[in-house]
Amino acid sequence: MTTLAISNLMGPKPRSTFTLRAVTVGTLSGSATIEHRSKKLGNKTDFALLNALRGWATAVLVGAQTVRSENYFGVRKGPNGDDPAPMVVPTRKLDFDTTTQFFTNFYTPPIFLVPQSNLEESTVQGRIPSITSTGAEVISSGYGTIKECLNILRNRGFKRVLCEGGPGMIGQLVDADAIDQMYLTLDPHLSTGVETPMATFKGEHSHRRMQLENVAADTDGTVFLRYSRTREDVD
Repeated sequence: MTTLAISNLMGPKPRSTFTLRAVTVGTLSGSATIEHRSKKLGNKTDFALLNALRGWATAVLVGAQTVRSENYFGVRKGPNGDDPAPMVVPTRKLDFDTTTQFFTNFYTPPIFLVPQSNLEESTVQGRIPSITSTGAEVISSGYGTIKECLNILRNRGFKRVLCEGGPGMIGQLVDADAIDQMYLTLDPHLSTGVETPMATFKGEHSHRRMQLENVAADTDGTVFLRYSRTREDVD
């Protein structure tokens, strides 16, 4: 049984008016999946931390491929009964199966951010009615860069954003230097290789040095790390 307090893993609330937190999990060998599923990693404490971060967020950013491969569904209501954060999915093709639980099992409808040039394609236009019929919203993300997506969220009043991946989304956020806090769970498994990297990026790679805020080990060997830009960003 864990002795870790979720509030300590979460850390103090950020001071800035717009904050992006990212959360991910990986094996000791650096793979973000086991048998191509991230849900096989982590433990009950990791799941509780994820739910607490979702409760903090006003929007949950997640990649399109992660939605498809991880059988995602909407954020649950918290103990106070407030409406949970919507899932926000940047996508170019809008190619989703609307019979999956992502479209049938939510409290707050998801939002899809699609580049304007893609919205003008006949194939994408043909998919919009089935998406919006579920209650989901489809809006233009301009040129579709991650910075434009974040600006849209900021302008719509979503000031606390949680990114849950996948690797491509994490890589784009690192390249844009948009991550204020990073929550990394190390699962005590060794893997023979990196089945799925924790971050990927198509382009010239860049790097951001973060500062360690907290480290805690659970009784089963799972380790929780929290990093931030600087200590001045939180109180």
